[in-house]
Amino acid sequence: MLAYIYRLVTSFEQEHGMHPNLLYINQDHLQHLKAAFDSRFTIVEIMSMLNMEVIIDNSSVHPHVCWTQVASRMAS
Repeated sequence: MLAYIYRLVTSFEQEHGMHPNLLYINQDHLQHLKAAFDSRFTIVEIMSMLNMEVIIDNSSVHPHVCWTQVASRMAS
């Protein structure tokens, strides 16, 4: 899952010239993402490392990323 998210981020950066700040995933994706890290890491710590906020959207079939000014202001 982490490699897939990395590819999404890289593709987004190449297309838009900026790092995405939102990651949309469902609960299953979240569990796979957490499994890629040591169990001591919280989702807050993981998202901080990825430099993104997470949106849990159970209708999301595939993870996707985007950039929004609202998330950028909240993180500041």
